[in-house]
Amino acid sequence: MPRGESANSVFVTGTDTDIGKTFVAAGLVALLRDMGLDVGVMKPYSAGAREGRGHPSADAHVLARAAGVDAGEEINPAHQDLAAPPYVDYLETGRRPDPARLVEQYRHLAKLHEVMVVEGMGGSMVPILENYYMADLARDMGLPVLVVSGNRVGSINHVVMTVNSCRSRGARVLGVVLNMIHDGYDERTMRRCLDGILDAPVLGAVPRMDGDNAGLGRYLDVKSILTG
Repeated sequence: MPRGESANSVFVTGTDTDIGKTFVAAGLVALLRDMGLDVGVMKPYSAGAREGRGHPSADAHVLARAAGVDAGEEINPAHQDLAAPPYVDYLETGRRPDPARLVEQYRHLAKLHEVMVVEGMGGSMVPILENYYMADLARDMGLPVLVVSGNRVGSINHVVMTVNSCRSRGARVLGVVLNMIHDGYDERTMRRCLDGILDAPVLGAVPRMDGDNAGLGRYLDVKSILTG
């Protein structure tokens, strides 16, 4: 395990926004809890309309519910109303993001739980500052990255770019979870192609589940996710 990396914990990113990160992350949280683990969650950055349910964002609400916690802004400390990357919000409002503060908040939460599942915002190269991206945040938290991808045509390109961008920023990649929610490639095609061109393993392929992720564990290689 690389120096400073948190055992068993994971940073969930995606190949794009609205790709199923929250669905997979919350399902993973529920599965780990079923295994008897004390799981903490964090959504460092979020954007868009506020939910008004004790959490700034809908994603944080879903993660908190899966973990059985109600920590409000402790798990979602940086929310912005503008639906855009944090750096864009900074340019528009002058409110400069402080990723170091979020890394410290993560470390605080990590001390309270056996395992942490952290969900990023958008993809790995969403800019937080001028030369600081979501992949940098995962690296500085000491978390390996689990990449969630859809299966639409074009997804293979996006997976390769996401894996390479994470590694270029010094973040270790655990592997890829395929979220089979689109009309596009079938599972066999995506697995064969990614196995042939990537040295990051496919750790699961999740079928369309209509919002119910209770059975997600059947489709994930949880042992590999936990042991890296």
